[in-house]
Amino acid sequence: MLNKKKSPGLVAGGILWAICALSIFFEGCASKPRAEELAPLWASYDTIEEVYPSDAYIARIGRGADGALSASLAESELGSYFSHTVHSVVQGSQVMTDSKRGTAEGAGNAKQASVSRSIERTVTVESLNRLFDVRKTAPWYDRSKKEYVCCAYIKRADAWKIYEGSVKAAAEKFHTFYDTASAERDPLRKISLLKNCDQAAEDFLESLEMTRLILPGKEAAFAADRRLAEGLELEREAALTNCVMFVSASNDEGGRLTRCVSQTVSDCGFVLAQKSADALYFIQLELDYGKNLYGDTLTADPGISVVIQSRFGTGGAAATGKTVFTYKKNLPHQTGFTAAEALVNRKILTSAEAELKASFEEEFRKSFIDML
Repeated sequence: MLNKKKSPGLVAGGILWAICALSIFFEGCASKPRAEELAPLWASYDTIEEVYPSDAYIARIGRGADGALSASLAESELGSYFSHTVHSVVQGSQVMTDSKRGTAEGAGNAKQASVSRSIERTVTVESLNRLFDVRKTAPWYDRSKKEYVCCAYIKRADAWKIYEGSVKAAAEKFHTFYDTASAERDPLRKISLLKNCDQAAEDFLESLEMTRLILPGKEAAFAADRRLAEGLELEREAALTNCVMFVSASNDEGGRLTRCVSQTVSDCGFVLAQKSADALYFIQLELDYGKNLYGDTLTADPGISVVIQSRFGTGGAAATGKTVFTYKKNLPHQTGFTAAEALVNRKILTSAEAELKASFEEEFRKSFIDML
């Protein structure tokens, strides 16, 4: 057999070709990132919709120095999503309500604080874990940013199955208060009972906002209940217009005391009737001069009282004579001569008017206005 030798040029060319091929191969491999360095689609809000579409999931991302921290922050982001959104909705509604009512700034701030506390009570990471099946991805290490990324998510349909019972319970609790108030015929008592509905109504409305965030559209089933809860203020205003009062007085020379009491009642928003037949509540004002004669001198230990009676008895049944408010004050002791009895009477009347202006309005408001 002939032993053919390859030419040196051919061998060198083959080696050069092999080196180029290997170089191109490794260069191509180096240009592609390793599989473990590819960012998961859920690790960015730009691509998270491809994994957890917002119509079926609520998903939020957390980043931290280690996996546990990123998972905790992802859960916190879920809590923030609910609390911030619900707070903005409820607070926005409250601003509109306060604007309509012309609430003073201080009262508005107090209500805002109440709403904030309520939201904080309702929506926290702990309550999310308790209410819903919060799931998390395995943390992924982002080498470029040197931090871990985790995604916490809730499946909307599953969350609604869990939360639906809470909404129904909130609606039922609201109705336990509202139905009692709605059946009450006595306007004053009705106002008080409607006031008792406020917290249950607020809790129910918050649950509806949570429902809207969990699975939009499901809150529509509670539309009728929502109208009742949102209409409490209008119902109180309507009941207030029915609290028609009639003022009568004894020993009120010149009607000074009647005018004083009537002004307070009117300033508090109650309607005054010109005739007793048109009233549901009767304000009886009485000035007791408390005079005693001793020959040419007299002494007086006067007192003044205001009693409000209702046409309605317990439970709203008609029963004239039910007392709903009592005000009674002793007036300064007076002395004088019988010949100047008219002067003593004027002093007593003046002291009675001063006492009404000093204390009647405060007690009346405390009894009635605080419940409006």
